[in-house]
Amino acid sequence: KPHGHGDVHKLVYECGKLNQWKAEGRKWVVFLQDTNGLGLISLPAMLGVSKQLNLDVNSATIPRKAKQEVGAIAQLTHTDGRQMTVNVEYNQLEPLLKATIDPAGDSADPNTGDSPFPGNINQLVFKLDTYAAALEATRGVMPEFVNPKYADSSRTIFSKPTRLECMMQDF
Repeated sequence: KPHGHGDVHKLVYECGKLNQWKAEGRKWVVFLQDTNGLGLISLPAMLGVSKQLNLDVNSATIPRKAKQEVGAIAQLTHTDGRQMTVNVEYNQLEPLLKATIDPAGDSADPNTGDSPFPGNINQLVFKLDTYAAALEATRGVMPEFVNPKYADSSRTIFSKPTRLECMMQDF
């Protein structure tokens, strides 16, 4: 993934798949990581829930330990009260939580031992009309970010070259 798995959206847009899928009468688009074959087991339920609740986006999650290096699903609230449920990358979650809701950051629930923010496994269901409108507006280009990989907690030495990335769930 030299630039991140968000490049899949540009490919879908440029290959004309949106129009093809609409012409075929499709209503939903499914993305999943090729490393998570077991995700197929829950896919029919995800599609059913997406249809029943008329969701624009549905994301499968897993229990996640506090501070685990897995993206987390979180509900964010703007100062004006608007809310959105999104993936927050693991390297952004801790500083976000410390700056907003809890100085301790991502802490385990005392009853379950898990983080209150479940892990994102990148098994996604998008409503085709909503997805198509977003890709038409962006031409399939996803927001980019720099994701440095540090060698240790001093954050002064890189373990790998830093690169620009984009994420599949940021459509």
